Amino acid sequence: MRVDFVTCDVFTSRPFAGNPLLVVPDARGLSPALMQAVAREINYSESTFVLPPDDPRHAYRQRTFVPFKEIPYAGHPTVGTAVVMAALGKVGAKGETEISIEVGFGPLTLELIREKGAVRRVRMEQGEPAWEKPIGASAPRERIARALGLPGTALHKKLPPQVVSTGNRTLVLPLRDVASVSAAVADARVLNTLEKELDILIAYLVAFDGERIHARAFCPGAGVPEDPATGSAAGPLGVYLALHGALPGGAPRFFIDQGVEMGRPSEIEVTVEREADGAPAGVRVAGSAVLIMQGHLEV
Repeated sequence: MRVDFVTCDVFTSRPFAGNPLLVVPDARGLSPALMQAVAREINYSESTFVLPPDDPRHAYRQRTFVPFKEIPYAGHPTVGTAVVMAALGKVGAKGETEISIEVGFGPLTLELIREKGAVRRVRMEQGEPAWEKPIGASAPRERIARALGLPGTALHKKLPPQVVSTGNRTLVLPLRDVASVSAAVADARVLNTLEKELDILIAYLVAFDGERIHARAFCPGAGVPEDPATGSAAGPLGVYLALHGALPGGAPRFFIDQGVEMGRPSEIEVTVEREADGAPAGVRVAGSAVLIMQGHLEV
């Protein structure tokens, strides 16, 4: 069986940066087991498989796989898949500026942003924000620091670790400075245990860098030791910062630099929607993508 694919680099405007993604634009005829086998073979952080929507009001249904399992959705796959589908003329051909797609937890709205006539950037809504109580006890905080190869003093003094979700459960870990984020060396065994205990997919290390955020993402339990750009963690970070009154510059829109330590620099735009009292009501994440390869697999 021949399976056509396209790859792209996401959350970047130039090749060989950002987060690579494999997209199968027509996955009809592929079983979930074959989709997983393809994702494991390619071994990118994520691979996506596009199917006809269950509801014709939506443009397509997207299934997202990390090397070890299927996940409800992820940020860079959603942005990259939309750019690929637009490049193939499957969406946006009639000048649409907005589409909706189906992911694991329901429909998502995507804004298609054109540059020189082509869709090269996508702004996506994320799921409804949800969060747990901050982790304030010293023992868990010390274990978290140890899992990252850092001293307890590397954790931010005022901003506690906290599990937040806009679709994927993310442990937001504010550190005291960019140097601490760069110095982290994840202990996969300890971090995997924490992931299971906290029921999270991503450990997201962040530090303020002026009015920007410097970040790294670890998710060894999903078969991704480190991820160069993580849109599904960027959304929870926006929610977290709004909850703690810590949005950079106090503005609802900010940028994240990620992937620098991996040699895959990425830029993620986050916009937090807030209630009148400042509480987070929703979040949108945006980024660019560039096409890299087209080919086919024999499966």
